[in-house]
Amino acid sequence: MFKLLIVLAVLGAAGALAWMLFLPAVLTAQLRERTGFTVEVRSLVANPFTGLIDVRGLVLGNPPGFPTRDFAQVREFRVEAELTTLWSERPVFETVVLDIDRLTLVKSAGGQTNAESFQRGPAAGPAAAAPKFLIRRLDLRLDRLTVADHSGLVPVVREFAVGVKGTYRDVTSLQPLFTPEVWQALAPLGSALEGVVPENLGRALRQAAKDAAKTGAERLRAAGQRAGESAKGYLEALEESKKP
Repeated sequence: MFKLLIVLAVLGAAGALAWMLFLPAVLTAQLRERTGFTVEVRSLVANPFTGLIDVRGLVLGNPPGFPTRDFAQVREFRVEAELTTLWSERPVFETVVLDIDRLTLVKSAGGQTNAESFQRGPAAGPAAAAPKFLIRRLDLRLDRLTVADHSGLVPVVREFAVGVKGTYRDVTSLQPLFTPEVWQALAPLGSALEGVVPENLGRALRQAAKDAAKTGAERLRAAGQRAGESAKGYLEALEESKKP
């Protein structure tokens, strides 16, 4: 019996090691297939017994046809999931950390934007219901935003220090992430983002910028709430397009 337990322990350790060795390749292949964007990962730690995945140095690269290489540079993406829920209709995640160093929004010479390409995915398929999930705690951070418009005779590239940082609880959709504070940080970028984000998001940003120029904090908070409603269509489309 003892020998059998030793053999099982060795096989379990070997299986866990194989999981950790092959998971980065599986992860990058799945992301590339579902989004059409290239994926690079500097390091990945995964524990299949506890539901922990910790990705460091994640880079999403633009598809062919875009003049810049990177779409998103992510310092850390960490997930702690409840294992018993992962194969259910509503997975539950105890903690999700998304720490983005830089997000680059690009408009190509042909007028295509990488934000819309990411939303659509590599190929249009039948419409699917948005996936259900629960994130008990989400820590989100976005430090820098680059806007690059290559559709004119002379490319225009602008850099912004955004400094968006927030903690959210009991998240069941993307829409609540766009709090009034987030819209307050993004409002000054309204004109710069026009043409490089989907139109519904662009309208929301323009409205937030107009209201921010008129009055103070309470009016801006109300503007953020209205802008969040305007962005609902884009967020729902993004959720549906990324469903497995």
